[in-house]
Amino acid sequence: MATTYIGYWRPAADSPVNEARRKTGANPPELDKKRRELPASLPPTCKILDSWFVLGTAPSALVVEAESIADIGHITTYYAGWLEFDWHPCMAMPRD
Repeated sequence: MATTYIGYWRPAADSPVNEARRKTGANPPELDKKRRELPASLPPTCKILDSWFVLGTAPSALVVEAESIADIGHITTYYAGWLEFDWHPCMAMPRD
């Protein structure tokens, strides 16, 4: 049975994201490429349900449905050195 997780994320303290945003106001192209390629890299037991980016000091979020904690570990490892995640299991509400 799959579990829904919300992953709150921020750039890692030593991430090149912080420097790029200060200098250019944008993410490094390498991070944007990783973001676009994430869905194709996911294990078949993991799917992205939603995500959002927050400007300012609040964390952004990624919501996934995963069969195991290893699926969550895949995402955390995929973004290692770029983003830090804080994962929480949650209950998805029914949708029409």
